[in-house]
Amino acid sequence: MSMQILEKLFGSMARVKIMKLFLFNPDEDLDLPEISKKTKLTKQQTKKELSNLDNVGLIRKRSFFKEIKLKTGIKKKRVNGYVLNKNFVYLNHLKSLLINTEPFKHADVGKRMQRIGKLKLFAVSGIFIQNDDSRIDMLIVADDVKDRSLKNLISTLESEVGKELRYAILGSQDFKYRLGIHDRLVRDVFDYPHQVVIDRLGFEL
Repeated sequence: MSMQILEKLFGSMARVKIMKLFLFNPDEDLDLPEISKKTKLTKQQTKKELSNLDNVGLIRKRSFFKEIKLKTGIKKKRVNGYVLNKNFVYLNHLKSLLINTEPFKHADVGKRMQRIGKLKLFAVSGIFIQNDDSRIDMLIVADDVKDRSLKNLISTLESEVGKELRYAILGSQDFKYRLGIHDRLVRDVFDYPHQVVIDRLGFEL
């Protein structure tokens, strides 16, 4: 199910992002700044949707201690935040709809991935094919990688998926070497369920 359909079902993309964040992190206490950062939403948008989700009972307010970085070191501070309500009556239905569905069309992700540099190969596994046993979610083979572009894209994808993505990025020569010696990381992708989205190296994988 595409993100556009989910947006129509739930009223806004902002709400979908926040729901996914809590569903993928059911035991994590999150405050407004952290939620805003992880979902790439404004604090105003975040506050509005948190209020809506709190009112329907999907999340509940809870204060917790958060580590704050200061010049003098790390200090623990009590903050107000939210946590997933595991007793929410429709929780399992939401999980089935928002978690157990492919988050993106693979071709769309591949197209976006081409902005990071000279993309040679892009394969997806894990969350992108609903396989929890996968070691990583994405294998990226590219040369002349633009680090900032890669960082921004990964951050954006994570905000849309609702969880931290596991990925490996290799240069084309490094990938060829690893493939030749049957490197475990590479084989853990290609010997198990996966989908090659882009292959400009011409390998039979």
